[in-house]
Amino acid sequence: MSIQKNKNRIESTNCIVAEDHIYFPKGYYFKYGYLKDQKKLPFSIINEIRTNTRPVTAKINTNEIIFLQGLDEKQCIEIKEKSNISLTTPVDNWSLLCDEFLDTEFSEAQKENVIQLLKKNGIDKDEVHQIRKRISSRMLLRTFFSWEWIYYGQFDVLKQLWPLSYKKYWWTMEIALRNKKQ
Repeated sequence: MSIQKNKNRIESTNCIVAEDHIYFPKGYYFKYGYLKDQKKLPFSIINEIRTNTRPVTAKINTNEIIFLQGLDEKQCIEIKEKSNISLTTPVDNWSLLCDEFLDTEFSEAQKENVIQLLKKNGIDKDEVHQIRKRISSRMLLRTFFSWEWIYYGQFDVLKQLWPLSYKKYWWTMEIALRNKKQ
């Protein structure tokens, strides 16, 4: 596939910001949550927009993360101004869980800091090992082909969990949204 065709294919999955909603022209990527049968995400159900994930995400209905592929900082600010939705940067549990699979080396101190951050969010060391074990073969295979060294997150995990199921989808949501109040 040519670079231009690939770029066009990726851009065709991008969302579009409208007056009071976000529109997914080709439908939403994952068919197990709020957007399974629709293409519009109303601003009224968005709790926050998380700008520290890739792609940018929206937390909706307090229990689901929606991936806003193609949304940039300018569009996030536009949404905030139109709807008063908060732009946030909470701890990205999936990014921390997936650091191990990047084509990057981390010191023991960095690894321990990740474990402590996850523990503060209610994911203890044993569960970290269980989660990583569950996704390791697919994430390592992805890294083998991509040489990704900067970021993996929930979106990447969901793409690797094919065939995706309702149970897997909501398992990733529960982990993404886990946040122990301190």
